[in-house]
Amino acid sequence: MINNTLGSYLINHFSSRLNRLARTRNDFQVTLCWLPGHADIHGNEEADKQAKRAAEGCHNSSPLELLPGYLRHGTLPLSVSVLKEAHCKTTQACWESAWCKSPRFNRINHIDPKILQHSFIKLMESFPKRLTSLYIALCSHHIPLCKHLHRIGKEVTPHCPHCPGTEETVPHFLLDCPHYCHERHVLTQTLGCNASSMSFLLSDPSATLHLVHYINATGRLRTALGEVPLPHKPPD
Repeated sequence: MINNTLGSYLINHFSSRLNRLARTRNDFQVTLCWLPGHADIHGNEEADKQAKRAAEGCHNSSPLELLPGYLRHGTLPLSVSVLKEAHCKTTQACWESAWCKSPRFNRINHIDPKILQHSFIKLMESFPKRLTSLYIALCSHHIPLCKHLHRIGKEVTPHCPHCPGTEETVPHFLLDCPHYCHERHVLTQTLGCNASSMSFLLSDPSATLHLVHYINATGRLRTALGEVPLPHKPPD
């Protein structure tokens, strides 16, 4: 009974000791039982408690002379699963720190504060590619509306074609432009006051279908994006 995984060295030592005893005693028998964790089994609960105490630091460890011989010398092997967990935590912390310093942090965090918890990826799981591209464009404001097109030199003015003196931004297109008041009324009838929330429209799954209908009904992005498809239906 040899386990080759790195975290099972104690089981291997225990198995080796049992084999030695079995070779020297003809009547030697051992029964191993699996015990479920967190089942109020006193011995198991006490072992968990002592293991947690020892993990808090050397000051809670047993005296060296009380440890089995194979635990008294050298460094214990490292657990692969623990190393992976520590690496993931370090990477996540570095990512969060870098993201908070990004010039795009305030804009995206205002829309979706849970983006580092993969909320955006979960939202996009059932999206066709064109719909995913649309959402990324709406969140980043890199979308074929006059404000962005003017910034990259593709439009003479940043102003809305229907609202002189007002820049055509994503919030203006979705929330304010009077030219689309009928389409926005339909959206409001469905979503209520949430129809005036950029965060809700761009991060809540229940808004997706109605937002796509609104954008298609306005026709404003049809030249660049065509008819935006709806999310895929989940399989039955």
